[in-house]
This record gives sequence, C-alpha cells and structure tokens, in this order.
Amino acid sequence: MAKRKKKIKKVNAEEKFDAFYIENSVYYTRIPDSYKNRESYKPLNTKALLAFIPGTIREMQVKVGDAVIRGNRLMILDAMKMNNEVKSFIDGKVKAIHVKDGDMVRKNQLLIEFE
Repeated sequence: MAKRKKKIKKVNAEEKFDAFYIENSVYYTRIPDSYKNRESYKPLNTKALLAFIPGTIREMQVKVGDAVIRGNRLMILDAMKMNNEVKSFIDGKVKAIHVKDGDMVRKNQLLIEFE
C-alpha cells in the first residue's frame, strides 16, 4: 500500500488572529478588513413601515391622520401573483404615506410613517 504524503500548509507567523470568547471558550480566527470596516448597525425605525417584498400597491385603505391599531389592514400589496395584506404592527396614527395605488415598490422601501 502506497503511503500518502501529507500536505503541509505554510502559515505566516506574523499573521494576526482575533479572539472570540463564547461560553468560556476562546476561538481564534481571521477577520477580513471588509468586515472590520463595515457600516455600523443602525437600529430599526419602529415608526416606519417598509415593504417586505417588491410589488405593486393595489389598494390603500388608510389616509394621513387615521388612527390604527395593531392588526388593522393598511393596504393590499400585489406581489408574485398574490394579494398580500399589509397590516399595522403598532398602535398609532398615520403621519405620512409615501406611496399611492398603482405604485411599484421595491423591497425595504418606505411605505408609511406613524406618529
């Protein structure tokens, strides 16, 4: 039986590793510069409704100034050959509407702002 030669990987001794501590264990890894230089996290705006999927606004069912409660239907969004009900996720008052019937929207586009 022939012996297999082990492949030896050369490692740069000056390479720096970052340490992570998870549940009393330490893990060493390289973190790419693209990750280190990424844009910092921004918390979500809880007073804004964003489109969860690209599509077309079929029917707006609220107007500026309307009071809504969690679960109220705000509009119908036609996407992927389906009519999707867009419902309110908070209790509040409609401050601004950024779309109208027939508008095509992209994912994460601002639709409605609440007070």
